[in-house]
Amino acid sequence: MSVSLDNRIENDIRLDASSVWVLSDLKQFNYSDGIASERYLHKVFSEARDLSSNSHELEQWIKDWPSEYHLSRKRSQLLRGFDFDRSKKVLEVGCGCGAITRFLGETFDEVVSIEGSLSRAKLARLLSKDLTNVEVLCAPFQEIKFKERFDIIFCIGVFEYSGSFVKADDPYDAILDYFYNMLNPDGILVLAIENQ
Repeated sequence: MSVSLDNRIENDIRLDASSVWVLSDLKQFNYSDGIASERYLHKVFSEARDLSSNSHELEQWIKDWPSEYHLSRKRSQLLRGFDFDRSKKVLEVGCGCGAITRFLGETFDEVVSIEGSLSRAKLARLLSKDLTNVEVLCAPFQEIKFKERFDIIFCIGVFEYSGSFVKADDPYDAILDYFYNMLNPDGILVLAIENQ
């Protein structure tokens, strides 16, 4: 199943050469593990045969903390214990380089992942390149105006940084309000905060 965003978002967006949807008036969002780390991930995602969230091959490429964070099978263990309904429409906020995006694409029929950094969004798309049910959008998530609501929103390792990228008196409440307004009435928010 292919998910196309051009008819599902009110904002002006375009599909770039790397198959990432980009907000037309995108302002640069500088969050990175460093250019060397991102180049290394690009090499790994381009050369590895098994890109699955349970890939032993990807783990063989781990050489330091950033690569472990992005290549370890442990990332998706956070969600493996849940019994999800595959047909639920999913929004992932802050997909980074795609470790959780990959798992969501393997688990659900329809996934939209948002990332503010273009270089990281391109890595998330590369990691999920064979999953036609996943779309990656590069934009500040709070600026996107979706025409529909979602059944589940995943926000993994992002919420705790709200004060850095959301301009509001209380950025944490502002994000929770955004999520509330993006969910169907019986929708679910899966929120995980990194603590190690």
